[in-house]
Amino acid sequence: MNIARTLVLFLVLVVFLIGGAFWLRSAYFGGGSAPEELLFRPANSLGDPLFGVFEGRAPCGAEDCSALKIGLALYRDDVTWVPTTYRLVLVYVGKGDEQHASEGGWTVEGDVEGYPDSVVYALDANAPAELRSYWAINDDLLLILGKKGRPRVGNAGLGYLLNRTQ
Repeated sequence: MNIARTLVLFLVLVVFLIGGAFWLRSAYFGGGSAPEELLFRPANSLGDPLFGVFEGRAPCGAEDCSALKIGLALYRDDVTWVPTTYRLVLVYVGKGDEQHASEGGWTVEGDVEGYPDSVVYALDANAPAELRSYWAINDDLLLILGKKGRPRVGNAGLGYLLNRTQ
């Protein structure tokens, strides 16, 4: 009898935990049955595969904003490796926390002042002016460039470096 009571209590506890997990998902992630929208798709609308996703946090120049979350997805032709499109998603933390996306084309250029063999990824005019130029330090790190192609300087807590996440 004691084992049966323990088993029933265990099953009731499991049911409550599972129900709580579903409630948390619906409360914090917008509903349990709706499919999640991908922020960055594995291929663009032309079918070009994802070259990489780079993310980071930078100082925010807007009022009432504590940081700028940046997500950049780059796509390129699978055969020629020619850059095709990008998707840039920005979130102004503390200022509505809404996603602001821009899409367009990108190119590979060169020359960061003082680094003649550098590789720079340049986004088209659809991206905000201050986020159009990235120095590809290596395969996993992009440094946002400022005016005249110079690296931007962050502050004690935030910088202008994006890390590859995909």
